[in-house]
Amino acid sequence: MHRRLTNLRFWIMVFAVGWLLMVFVFIAFWPEPGEESPDELAAEVTNALRAHDFHKLEPLLAVGGEDVAKSTVEYFRTARVERGTYRDGAVVVEYSHAGTRAEFRLPVEVRDGRYVVNPVLTPKG
Repeated sequence: MHRRLTNLRFWIMVFAVGWLLMVFVFIAFWPEPGEESPDELAAEVTNALRAHDFHKLEPLLAVGGEDVAKSTVEYFRTARVERGTYRDGAVVVEYSHAGTRAEFRLPVEVRDGRYVVNPVLTPKG
């Protein structure tokens, strides 16, 4: 047993097996994109836009990834986000910019049983 514990090949193999096991566990427990309900989605989108954090917004998007999340958050950089709600099949973010109140609508989609927003309008067909 002492001989095995001092063998470098043994430790390299233990490290490799441990590394692969860790990767499989992380993949298995990786959170699914989106939220479980549209109201939770509206709250998370609103919080991400208030914090100007595209990393929080990115996993809530149906398409686009980091670039779309960055440009969406950048749109709200100088705006004050007041609230976000789910209504009529979309997350509606109410905000004010330079004294003008407005709404930003993000259509909601269901992907694999989870709700996500689609800031990029794509034709269905």
